[in-house]
Amino acid sequence: MINLVVHRLRKTHPELVPQDMNAVDAVREAHVPMTFKRDFLDFIWRKTGPKMLLSVGQEILNVSHDPIWYAAVRSGSPAMLFDKWQRFEIFGHSKNRLRIEQIDDKFASFQRYATDGKAPTTPENLLICGLIISLMKEIGCIGLCCEMQVGNGEVFTVFEDGCFSVPEDTSSLVTSVWTIRWKSFSPRAENVTLSAELLDSWVPEACDPKLKTLIGTVILVLMSDVARQWKVGEVAHEACLSTRSLQRRLRGVGRSFSSLVRLVRIHEACRLLKDCDAPVTAIGFCSGFSDSAHFSRDFRASMGMTPSDYRAVC
Repeated sequence: MINLVVHRLRKTHPELVPQDMNAVDAVREAHVPMTFKRDFLDFIWRKTGPKMLLSVGQEILNVSHDPIWYAAVRSGSPAMLFDKWQRFEIFGHSKNRLRIEQIDDKFASFQRYATDGKAPTTPENLLICGLIISLMKEIGCIGLCCEMQVGNGEVFTVFEDGCFSVPEDTSSLVTSVWTIRWKSFSPRAENVTLSAELLDSWVPEACDPKLKTLIGTVILVLMSDVARQWKVGEVAHEACLSTRSLQRRLRGVGRSFSSLVRLVRIHEACRLLKDCDAPVTAIGFCSGFSDSAHFSRDFRASMGMTPSDYRAVC
């Protein structure tokens, strides 16, 4: 997130970016000290005001490729985006988290809280709020409207019609809780290419061509959002099959759904380990694994080495 803030600052307030800021890159470093992040965001708040922090999320697609944001914007629905957000907070052992409750298919409430230590600050809350709004917009939410309360209990609209707003007395804004409504949702199209090498490595050589084509379709469904926690019924639906039919077809080549999911996850992990230098923890999440231990165990079983060792020899 610090990377996003710096990228936004260089566009709007380049004089505020410290000369040695390149030494801190939240994409390539696993952890940035909490005290540094809070001090830096407080500095931005005092120098530029709340709108700057709210607008940082607009840089998501402008920064150099970050697998975390890429995984987020591939979400096929707001519910999937929210699930990924909360899973990554747990995956990364975040102390400041976001409680999300989707009330219906066009309305959700959000609350920032701390698992221990100090509560999230106002600058942090505004940064996260703006980031959620931008992510929802990127995945296809149309007509977004975000509201927060002010000290007297009234509701203030902080985002509507593509614009951010703040009250004159920003100290009255309750930034730890907000709601977001959207008028409709139109998922963004994803262009995914299936590697013939990947398909051939999993499907027996004597496999019926029609069945091989079907399995290729299933792999493409999984590859469209590798970070998603796919269920067999969801994949079957996307492939225009019943759950039982999909399972039967896979058994026909001596395979299981779980082994196919593992294949796609390991393939994605290998690609990310070779193509970017994001932390191994982030790559494990973006490849769909439930935690770091699960990622390390499955990767070693499949590749004969740890993710870190694989990166070192690539």
